[in-house]
Amino acid sequence: MDNVQSVTIEQVNYQEALRYLGFRDKEPDDTTKELLFACEKELRRVIDGKFIYKVFDLVEGQIPNCAFTLKGDAIQKHLEGCDKVVLMCATVSAGVDALIRKKQIIGMAEAMITDSLASVAVEQVCEQAEKIIMKNFPGYQHTWRFGLGYGDFPLSEQKDFLELIDAPKRIGVCVNGSSMLTPVKSVTCVMGIGHNLKTENVRNCDFCNMRERCQFRKEGKSCGE
Repeated sequence: MDNVQSVTIEQVNYQEALRYLGFRDKEPDDTTKELLFACEKELRRVIDGKFIYKVFDLVEGQIPNCAFTLKGDAIQKHLEGCDKVVLMCATVSAGVDALIRKKQIIGMAEAMITDSLASVAVEQVCEQAEKIIMKNFPGYQHTWRFGLGYGDFPLSEQKDFLELIDAPKRIGVCVNGSSMLTPVKSVTCVMGIGHNLKTENVRNCDFCNMRERCQFRKEGKSCGE
């Protein structure tokens, strides 16, 4: 079975994009709605959703016989009790980055809306990827997707992470000198699988670097709701 798969986004989640834009419980005006719908339609034309993953056995919190290490207390706690670990990378393609740059020239309103929609789209790719992966592990539980850079899981591990799962060659996701992914609208994450897990499969705020300044959290909510 090939560990690279394509994902089709039939529609980007408008409500989630509005949350990213700060509307939350407020209803946008008609002008914003029209712009949102137009940007979403244009975005879907350039989205090329893909993901790649590899599954490894987990022994004492590490992948045996592997140079890549799962560093930090946060990821170790996250994977507590897991038998296996999934390393995954997902993207919506370089075409999305190009569209956002184009929108930044046209006007910041369109750029912000397109950027928020693209962030939602890559999360939708991850959600579909998670379901596809877990079909191969009936009877297993899984943790939520823990991203590089959360807590003390260092972002500097991006390059080794990508090379281990062959993401640069297979889906075109690379890393720059600042450990940021290109295309920008890409995600790297770790998911533990096992039985009787202590970690819930719903994302929480415990290890997020944004937890102290997150607007969702100030309102008693989270980005996972």
